[in-house]
Amino acid sequence: MTTHETPPDISLRERKKLETRRLIRRVALDLATEHGLEELTVEAIAHGADISPRTFFNYFSHKEDALVTDADAAAEALHSEIVARPADESPLHAIRAVITEKDLFSLMNTDRDRTRARQRLVQQHPTLTSRQLSQHALMEQSLRAAVAERLGTDEESDLRPALVAAVAGSVLRVAIQRWTASEESKLSDLLVSAFDMLEQGLLSYTPLDAGTARTDVSDAGAAGAAAAGAADAASQAGGNSHE
Repeated sequence: MTTHETPPDISLRERKKLETRRLIRRVALDLATEHGLEELTVEAIAHGADISPRTFFNYFSHKEDALVTDADAAAEALHSEIVARPADESPLHAIRAVITEKDLFSLMNTDRDRTRARQRLVQQHPTLTSRQLSQHALMEQSLRAAVAERLGTDEESDLRPALVAAVAGSVLRVAIQRWTASEESKLSDLLVSAFDMLEQGLLSYTPLDAGTARTDVSDAGAAGAAAAGAADAASQAGGNSHE
């Protein structure tokens, strides 16, 4: 199980707030997994976390918000790690390195088992799915800002940051979806495979023949036409990063 380290340079007050937020999220997920989302109440979460319902609402507006990915913490960590990568790496390779070489669960302020449980819960409930998509959008926005910073460009006027962030975000979402559905796969392996396929060009993968399954890598096609069509452009964006 992943151990979450609180940043050493924050105040004691902020440290306690961070720990309380993590506790609320853990309790909410445990209760929702055990009893179901419909039976989950703010009062039950507050009781389990040894706080008042009023304190709960200091951290989350609704019970559902405590059950989806904590994008704020993840986005900040991803941005810092990506910007800190060697300057001679292309933006897409910098993102790949952070996502595949670092402990992604720690960056996301969670652990493997809770991530899988949370993803499965989200997939079962449309009310959570919409909130999860909002969290994904926040993470993609952070990726976009990190790419723009590496390129020294304006993300509002330059297409490349949005393009690279969209491609990398698609890889991350598809790999997590596939990993969530399997008890055997390792998320790190799926991420490496997905980025490999992206670099090779997804347009090269076609059905073997009518009525047969596609190659086992074709699941990455769920990353969408954006990932397939943008692979070359994303690589070119990195190649131009220091011109």
